[in-house]
Amino acid sequence: MKTLTVLLGLPAAVVAGVIVFFTYGEIAAAVIAVVWLALLFTTVAVMPRPALALIALLQVLVLVGGGAFVADQARRIVTALTTVEGPADPADADALAGAQAGFDAAMGETGFRLELHETEITAMVQEGLVEAEAPLRKVTIDISDGAAGQVGQIDFVGEFKSGDMTVEGSVEARIVAGAVRVEVISLEMGALHLPTVGRNAMEEAIDGLLEQVADFNTLLADTGAQVQSITIGDDRIVVTGVQRSDTVLTSASLLAGIQDLAAGAAAAPEPPAEVIGPGVVDGTSADGTIFYVALGDSLAANVGVDRARDGYVSRLHGWLQERDGAAYGLRNYGVSGETSGSLIRSGQLDDAEAFLRSHDVAYVTVDIGANDLLGHLGSDDCGADLDDPACAARIEASTAAYADNIDVVFERLRAAAPGATIVFLRAYNPFSLGFGTGVGFEERSDEILDAFNDVAAAAAARHGVLVADGFTPMQGTTASTTHMLDRPPDIHPREIGYDVLAAAIAAALGGVG
Repeated sequence: MKTLTVLLGLPAAVVAGVIVFFTYGEIAAAVIAVVWLALLFTTVAVMPRPALALIALLQVLVLVGGGAFVADQARRIVTALTTVEGPADPADADALAGAQAGFDAAMGETGFRLELHETEITAMVQEGLVEAEAPLRKVTIDISDGAAGQVGQIDFVGEFKSGDMTVEGSVEARIVAGAVRVEVISLEMGALHLPTVGRNAMEEAIDGLLEQVADFNTLLADTGAQVQSITIGDDRIVVTGVQRSDTVLTSASLLAGIQDLAAGAAAAPEPPAEVIGPGVVDGTSADGTIFYVALGDSLAANVGVDRARDGYVSRLHGWLQERDGAAYGLRNYGVSGETSGSLIRSGQLDDAEAFLRSHDVAYVTVDIGANDLLGHLGSDDCGADLDDPACAARIEASTAAYADNIDVVFERLRAAAPGATIVFLRAYNPFSLGFGTGVGFEERSDEILDAFNDVAAAAAARHGVLVADGFTPMQGTTASTTHMLDRPPDIHPREIGYDVLAAAIAAALGGVG
């Protein structure tokens, strides 16, 4: 009888652990199994035969009943996940139209703010179910507020086409390099709570649902959007971000103000004298044994001038060769419209890293961040008043996301090129025209962009990266150093503007006063 009790105890402990595992989680399951076996082995030697028979009977009941319960739940889950025949419920037409209108409005701005109510998100998810061959018939989204100081969460209830089971769960979202990552907090099917192992197995089955609920990168992929913040609560999701674009002015009032100023100006401020001069390389690469590598956005990509040799990268490359008496090679990875998030995700940073690890690189320059912020400054929310709460929220979200991203950029570059001199170029303010009046927020936008640059400067100090001041020498000059007085205004430098930026980097390298 002792032997039989022990032999029955082992599978009974396993079954009991499995049941607890799928109802209360891993820790509780482990505790139950260990305690069960510990009590069994410590008491079986001293218990009388009738007690052992009772324990053996109890364990048989656990094996039979528990096994039947688990088997029934497993059958129902498999049936629910494999039954795809039959239609899904139609989406609410009004809510779906409201969601589409929100997207259309957001996509009209370089710096966007997208607000979706839970009914609109439900309609979007439901529309996805109608168009896909999926086991779910209906999904309902419920956005709940978080506790004080915490982010809310997205709860959902899904009804399967099999008709005898539902799935309930909660997800939360976080941002990594401009991409929204969704993590499942809880997931239950029928009577089973699915902890880590079981939950991971089920996530694939509802992966499309999770993407529809919160992966705004998928929804905004065609625009090259960078998500900067996501706020969950008050029955809605609010997403702030920027699109990959060279157009930052969408505020009609700001655009009109700049055009009126350009039309009424007698003359633009006098441009500064050229210091560096055009480069020799009229392209983005040149061979060599030791290299200068550039990363960045439209500035590194030479937008605003007709020849690459007039951009700051080629100008600096030529200046470095003359100063050092060396024939440096060149690799310019700059991509127009790049943000700090897309720099990490789009492949530019990956390509530069690979080159840095496999070549002798003396200098690296980085200009990134202007597109993270300027799209918001040029939006309707900010066009009238930079201190408006809606504008302030955009700036705060942009700055926080940029702080995370630029730290990643510097860390990876420093690891890939530990011996190189890396220089970060502070962004200039294109609204700093130099007329003093007319646009209305020239001085305040200077303050905002300067503080934004300070975020990168702090990260640069942590990673041994030099900082070149591209902000101060362009301040009050952009009427003549950029295309801001063109129709329509263009934030990008003229040839002299790029010379100013090249001189700023050269100064950081100790060569120009």
